[in-house]
Amino acid sequence: MFFPHFFTAECGLWLLLRQIGFQAIWVLLRQVDGPPYTRGWLLIGFGWYFLTNVCRAYRFGVLLAWPGPTQPLRLLPDMLVLSFLNNVLPARVGELLFPFWLQKRHQLPIGQSLAMLLITRLFDFLAVCSLFLLFALLSRDYLAARSQQIIQIAIIVLGPSLLLLAMLPWLGKQGLAILDWLLKRLGLAGYRWGQRLRQLGEGVVTAVTQIYHGRIYMKSFIWSLLAWLSTFAWFGAFLRALGIPFPYPFTVVGATFAVLANAIPFITVGGFWAHDVGWAFGFSLMGMGWETAVVTGFAVNVLTVIVSVLFSGGVFAIFCLRKTGQ
Repeated sequence: MFFPHFFTAECGLWLLLRQIGFQAIWVLLRQVDGPPYTRGWLLIGFGWYFLTNVCRAYRFGVLLAWPGPTQPLRLLPDMLVLSFLNNVLPARVGELLFPFWLQKRHQLPIGQSLAMLLITRLFDFLAVCSLFLLFALLSRDYLAARSQQIIQIAIIVLGPSLLLLAMLPWLGKQGLAILDWLLKRLGLAGYRWGQRLRQLGEGVVTAVTQIYHGRIYMKSFIWSLLAWLSTFAWFGAFLRALGIPFPYPFTVVGATFAVLANAIPFITVGGFWAHDVGWAFGFSLMGMGWETAVVTGFAVNVLTVIVSVLFSGGVFAIFCLRKTGQ
């Protein structure tokens, strides 16, 4: 089922790296085992990765309206697992599996989980674009000439995104009405799976309507900004661990394209290829050589997969120990 994704990613990686070679990537990754300060930056990157998932847990806590300052931390293991699934599975299948995980762990309806994932992804997009615009404007003297057009495009794209958030409840109700019409038109409304599909859609619409509140949106956006500030900080720490110090504003601007490319499900396998192309393009705008940008993008992606495996492995180990002790 996932063969096309693996094949596409492998072909893309081969085209991207054929003139550079994996040897260059291996040499760069070995920098982490160099002077003590490089290992220190690696640990700092691990810390920023953990903090990113703490912010994501609090954002979900806001959407779930969980009271108290510590309640959202119950979702921290789930955020680490979601990050792991998205980093290792093709086509961002982790997004589809996550609602079932939340249902099993916290008894959340799948429709509600899907609605929250949709809203958080919209806020992710808004946060990333907002940070890109902020740091691109701060760094505009160092940007390549063509990047000015990209900044204008980002400004234009933000408007429809905000409009989409504002219209979500209405769009959800219209979508549910279309689903009802299709089920009746095809004569499937009486079948069990048709009823389940309708129930799922109704759950999504109900959850979106309940979350639709200015205060909830504002808190979610703030946590999204904090999460992405931490994400770009872990990218920057990994770059320093690889022996390539890059100013934080430049890292935000360059890595934005990797983040957006990584969100494309149909060509992504664990973020490889799509992430690397976006990274190379973004950092080339900041003056980094193309080959260096390709190699560093791949190396940072490898380190990200490693840290996600380590943290999620710890989560799974704790769950297994708890299950064994029961």
